[in-house]
Amino acid sequence: MKAIASVLAADLAPCTGNCQGCGKTHIKIFGAHDTKARLLGARVRLALDAAGMDGKILEIADPMSVQAYGVRVLPALMVEGELVLQGFVPSVTEIARLMKNKDLFKSKLFQLRTLSVAVDMSDVSANALVFAWKIASRMDSKLEIVYAMDSIFEGTVPSASGFLSGYSKTMQSELDTFITDTMAVVGVKYEPAARFPGEPGEPSASKHPQPSISSKVIYGAPDVALAQYSRQTDLLILGATGRGGLGKKLFGSVSIEVSRTSHCPVLFVSKEAEYRGFENVLYASDFDSLNPLSVQQTVSFARRFDAQMHFVHVGPGGEKDLEAQRERFEASFGESGYNKPFIFSKLVSEDIVGALYEYAFYHRIELLVFVTHHRSFWDNILHKSVTNEVLATSDIPILVIHSDDDML
Repeated sequence: MKAIASVLAADLAPCTGNCQGCGKTHIKIFGAHDTKARLLGARVRLALDAAGMDGKILEIADPMSVQAYGVRVLPALMVEGELVLQGFVPSVTEIARLMKNKDLFKSKLFQLRTLSVAVDMSDVSANALVFAWKIASRMDSKLEIVYAMDSIFEGTVPSASGFLSGYSKTMQSELDTFITDTMAVVGVKYEPAARFPGEPGEPSASKHPQPSISSKVIYGAPDVALAQYSRQTDLLILGATGRGGLGKKLFGSVSIEVSRTSHCPVLFVSKEAEYRGFENVLYASDFDSLNPLSVQQTVSFARRFDAQMHFVHVGPGGEKDLEAQRERFEASFGESGYNKPFIFSKLVSEDIVGALYEYAFYHRIELLVFVTHHRSFWDNILHKSVTNEVLATSDIPILVIHSDDDML
């Protein structure tokens, strides 16, 4: 208590923000000169000491300035220009962890400010939309529903003008109707904003569902359009047909390309999947995927659901260097600061994905995570007929992380 009291008594060192190259970590604390803000400042200083880091701290209380930085809830903390927390004061240990893992701040899977679900207005995408909305509710994220239109002749209502603008309005109207009908099933009232001249104005904020929902029609071949769109979102969610059809739909040419070329993590949700949280998460482990940032990204996501992490490695019998892999994982997991223990398992099999799904069945896994550094990852596993058959029977959501490109 004396240490915290001494920190509270000290003046926060001002920083103009124009000291690049000074070697200090630049920190902004947003508050209202209240107890929480002072406590956050105290813990930030203690965390800097614990992490052996030198920091420049600027305290901001002016409401206009707070709003300009995109802060929604006080107190809030910004490190090196990244808003890393809002609305609560974490422990000194947690703040120190954030300070030491700056790259984690920049990962989209850590931020999760905007979740996007790509729909084709089918029952499959309707389930993906509901699934996505429940995740967004848990994450307090914005949700954007996207429809990729690759032809001006799409739509059930013909356009008299024949011009792209007419078809855009038709498809936007159909998209908003689809969202309205889908969300009504789960008791959420969706009211689209006015988009065209003569339409009513945007509804008041009090009528918006939580989380906030918006919709957008984008143009181009779906695989190209969605890959380009993925640059502006933190997580892209796609529907998959699940049992009996996953191989055809999820691993069709469009989905393969999106999973390979997207610039954010991609979550595939089957028609049969029902969101109940992610109590058990399986990280498909190999030597290529065990870099510290990949592990920390996955753990940061799993901890939001209080999930048990299963790190599962599949390989041939007598495989060398497995102990070294485990040690690398333990070091990375330790840096994540998660308070739950992990489960590390080695499975002997030539059918990697088949073994993973068997493990998932017996351990009640609710999310499979694949991390890849190479864009040909899916192509490599899809060429195996046995793998396709196993995947075609699964209803477990699959999260694909591109650790080389899923950053802000």
